[in-house]
Amino acid sequence: MKDSSENMANKYIVPVDQSEHSKRAVNYAYSLCKKLDGEIIIVNVQPNYTFSPNVHRVISKKDIEKYVEELGKEVIELTLKDSQGQELITEKIVLTGEPKIEITKIAKEKGAEAIVMGSRGLGPVKSAVLGSVSVGVLQLAPCPVIIVP
Repeated sequence: MKDSSENMANKYIVPVDQSEHSKRAVNYAYSLCKKLDGEIIIVNVQPNYTFSPNVHRVISKKDIEKYVEELGKEVIELTLKDSQGQELITEKIVLTGEPKIEITKIAKEKGAEAIVMGSRGLGPVKSAVLGSVSVGVLQLAPCPVIIVP
């Protein structure tokens, strides 16, 4: 049950990575939100470069964080460039870490009605039917997950 002080619109988390699959997920979430009076929270998860060996010898942690934030914002903007539903997007969030963990964590924090995501992304490892992030989110999600082919 949602707290009465919160915005009562249904929140849909849409993870994006600039792939065609994530663009289709954004468009699907838009059509869903128009019917169900919902709002879209766009999420991009970047790798945590601060754990890379010897990286601090070349660049500061602050510079890494700034780079990751800029890269994430760029991915979000490029994904949304040709997408519908800009007016229903209430937040654009860049996170750092393991995508399946960060996506499910933000869904729980935001009290998401569902996570709407593409079946595959741009990650280097792909399974036979679904992408590895999609499978991980399905296993960890605190809410329903809609996989858009």
